[in-house]
Amino acid sequence: MRISLPGSAVGAALLAMALAGTASAETFSDINTPGSSFTSLYGVLDVNVETVTHADAAGDRLTREKSGGLSNDRFGFKGREDLGGGLAAFFALEAGFDLNDGTQTSQGTLFNRTAEVGLASRWGALSAGLQYTAMYDILLHYDPMSFSPQYTWLPSTGSSDSMAFKARVNNSVKYFGHVGGLTVIGDYSFGNDPASFQSSAAYGAGLEYRYRGFGVGLAYDYRNGAINAAGLHTKTSNWSASARQAIGPAVLMGGYEHYLSEPVKGASVTAGLWFGGVRYAVSPRVKLTAAAYYQQAGQSGVSNALMGVLSGQYHLSRRTDLYATLAYAGATHNGDGSYTAVGVTKSTAFMAVQTAATLGIRHRF
Repeated sequence: MRISLPGSAVGAALLAMALAGTASAETFSDINTPGSSFTSLYGVLDVNVETVTHADAAGDRLTREKSGGLSNDRFGFKGREDLGGGLAAFFALEAGFDLNDGTQTSQGTLFNRTAEVGLASRWGALSAGLQYTAMYDILLHYDPMSFSPQYTWLPSTGSSDSMAFKARVNNSVKYFGHVGGLTVIGDYSFGNDPASFQSSAAYGAGLEYRYRGFGVGLAYDYRNGAINAAGLHTKTSNWSASARQAIGPAVLMGGYEHYLSEPVKGASVTAGLWFGGVRYAVSPRVKLTAAAYYQQAGQSGVSNALMGVLSGQYHLSRRTDLYATLAYAGATHNGDGSYTAVGVTKSTAFMAVQTAATLGIRHRF
């Protein structure tokens, strides 16, 4: 649904989506469309029936209705105002909810996904608020499952000793620039702690290059913990390198993400995540995806973990599709027979193996 103001809003709409991490950067060149002012309401409704093995410590099977299979349920408002001279103001407000029971995803926080306002020109866009990180924006283009809740191991893996990067940050300032096939993104999140400027602060950067069907991306994410009485804080960082190539109706993609956690006391923790897969368009209505994720532990006593995913979509229309997804997750055993529990998601990680299947419907408006 769109409430339009005078002028063409197509370029501006796509720009706002790109700034919110929901569209590709190629649309950035359209920001100077004269008179392109608009305000619109949008959303995604996604619900499915899921069955999961080993869904608790007793090894029971769980069959349930669940929100968010391919996409998290959401609704939002976005808009753009042409200020003249190639300058525009834009905003985005986005709230997450669970379709199966109507509750907020984050209790007490309405716009928990995005709340941003900024200015854009041909030199780029600068915005402030609750925003997606540069690493999220870059890796979204290289995860075969596109961060689908059912199932991917990005941003967070399914091991009970999970590694993750920050998808979005509060109190952030973000720059987004695009020229030719090159996209540059940078973000900084203020900790808002009077005790220390660095306490709870975070920052990141991303660089992507695309040419025809080829793409390559680099991203970095860093965050501090809250400062303690001794004036110390934890340090956590992630970096990633990824690539994709279109070959006819298929798109091959994959990459590597590295995780490092430096606690105030004790040894540092490292881990790596290898991911890859293929998307294949059987026809305009039918699309298939195969993906694999492998978490490589960086310390003894922690299992390596693997997840494989097969997913199919049937598009009833441009806005509505049916989907089915199968996933298997497993953990290696240590020399003494012990293992780190693993699941298709971290919340269902109780044993050494888990399988899951979903059948659902998704509608966009």
